[in-house]
Amino acid sequence: MQQPKGFTLLELLVTMAVCGILAAIAVPYLGKWLDNTRLRNAVVNLSVDLQHARMVAAKTNRSVIVTFDADGNGVVDGTYVIFVDNGHSKSTLWTRETDETVVKSGRVLPGVRLFNVSFAGGVPKTRFNPMGFPTGFGGHVYMSNQQGKYLGVHVNINGRPRIVKSNSGKPGTWK
Repeated sequence: MQQPKGFTLLELLVTMAVCGILAAIAVPYLGKWLDNTRLRNAVVNLSVDLQHARMVAAKTNRSVIVTFDADGNGVVDGTYVIFVDNGHSKSTLWTRETDETVVKSGRVLPGVRLFNVSFAGGVPKTRFNPMGFPTGFGGHVYMSNQQGKYLGVHVNINGRPRIVKSNSGKPGTWK
């Protein structure tokens, strides 16, 4: 007599129950992992964009402005604009004019918030001069996610962006 091929209904039900239990355990960790990945990607993207702005300034022999307050209203909403300043008007130095080239517009990913952006003078913008140096002594952009993770970008006096992290997000805890 030949053995029947296939699975019994009981075997299928047990397998589905085990898969359901494993999925229920894995889902919370998947959400946490996605939040942390979004934060890491946002910080890496910003660091790359700042380095690119620095290189464009040197390549074009023009100042390149990075602003996190494109409207000039004092609100940092998670967007930023990088543009080449043509130098035609000193009165609109930090504001993009229609004839100035946008190098990049960026937005942090959903679930990531900019909670502290400060460059020379405490303003949410910086300018890389034609030699690639930022105004003042550099600055920083700090971000966090819903999981309480903190990452950021420090721009040093030479204009080099560096990714930093903190356990609390408080001043003096960034490494």
